[in-house]
Amino acid sequence: MGGGIGITPMLAMAHRLHALGADFEVHYSYSSRESAGFLDDLAAVPWCDKVSLHCSAEGSRAVLDELLAGYQQGWHVYTCGPDAYMQSVIDAATNNGFPEEARHLEYFSVPDVPEYENHDFTLRLAKTGKDVLVKAEQSPTDALADAGVSVDVKCADGLCGVCRCGLISGEVEHRDFVLSEKQRETAIILCQSRAAKKEGVVEIDL
Repeated sequence: MGGGIGITPMLAMAHRLHALGADFEVHYSYSSRESAGFLDDLAAVPWCDKVSLHCSAEGSRAVLDELLAGYQQGWHVYTCGPDAYMQSVIDAATNNGFPEEARHLEYFSVPDVPEYENHDFTLRLAKTGKDVLVKAEQSPTDALADAGVSVDVKCADGLCGVCRCGLISGEVEHRDFVLSEKQRETAIILCQSRAAKKEGVVEIDL
């Protein structure tokens, strides 16, 4: 479900799903043809029969509750676009029975977040037993790098999930935009999330 320029990451996903032989649909919502991108590309892709165009100016606006009706186990919905559009997709998916772990958002920029208070805490590395002190002014990934522990990082904003790591124990203040509540029971996004309490200990699968 792509709104405006939010169709961009959906194209890459669709190409991959097509290559895998998976079943999928692409729904592209835009205000007018003049403002839309990729229309010629979408008409030429080998999976063009799976594309539905929804143009507000032409009266074909997407009716999200209808498009997302009839949820079946194993279905997932992915959306990218303006915040209001994405929220409408997620609301429709929720109303139609998609569980949290089947609803996915792709952000272009960091959404509004609370004014978090940082404090010192410890990351315990389960594979070596090593403790790494994370200072209040540091990100966990920076503290790990200073300790000689390499962790892949891409966005550093909790948006992409590249620095995801297994969570073994400890109370965490999750600050990411990637994991579902269920996933947060066993995973942590290291670029942003921290111990929930001052001087807490978070054990991770490193």
